[in-house]
Amino acid sequence: MSTAHPAPASAQRIRLHELSARRGGALALDRVTCALPAGAVTAIVGGNGSGKSTMLEVLAGVLEPSGGRVDGLPASRALVVQRSESDDRLPLTGRQAVAMGLWRERGLLAPLGADGRRRIDAALAAVGMEGLAERQLPAMSGGQRQRVLVAQGLVQRAPLLLLDEPAAAADAEGRDRIDEALAAAAAVGATVVLATHDRESLARADRAILLERGRLVAEGAPEEVAREQAARAAASLAPAARAVQREAQRAGGPVELRTTSSGT
Repeated sequence: MSTAHPAPASAQRIRLHELSARRGGALALDRVTCALPAGAVTAIVGGNGSGKSTMLEVLAGVLEPSGGRVDGLPASRALVVQRSESDDRLPLTGRQAVAMGLWRERGLLAPLGADGRRRIDAALAAVGMEGLAERQLPAMSGGQRQRVLVAQGLVQRAPLLLLDEPAAAADAEGRDRIDEALAAAAAVGATVVLATHDRESLARADRAILLERGRLVAEGAPEEVAREQAARAAASLAPAARAVQREAQRAGGPVELRTTSSGT
């Protein structure tokens, strides 16, 4: 087994109680109550603006809640955000970018030492990027840079690993390697929480949470949450579909409507 993420001694179940948070005065999370178990991958799903990123930021400590509380948060947490264009232009190698994950623990100017180098190697290998460790970020594809960001989170060995769309821009191989790395981290005790639109990442999670307009509307096994999400998507389309059908009937022509829904 990879040593990218050995068992965190302080990992425990995290509980959210009536958690609310605001962005620019608008309510982004509305009284969410749920549990995030240690040793498991929990996927947060929902449409844009549903509160996924907000929940991650509250858990990471970068956004203060406006109400409720979170119990069981460890002091050490790793947050992997979505890559930005500015990240893509940084004149760093993959290895240097991953090493940035150790700055908080070791300091900006402290030498890595043998242990630090081993941890970086293990994190890169966990996401299949060991062969591109010395390549500059601007020379990598978007998916490769995304894998480097995930490795930067893994190298911290935090008991709570938070990721915002970790599979964004990744190809099928990249998504597989990321999902495998997150499962390995959970297998040795980490609490892994990811916001995702990716159907396969949802299916591979241990449990899932569905948010809608900041509220928790479903939680449980990924397949059950995916069905609920699909049902809600179909229900939201039904009024518009009926309106189109009525207009067609008034125009004197038959119409056949078929709606399809996705689990993500």
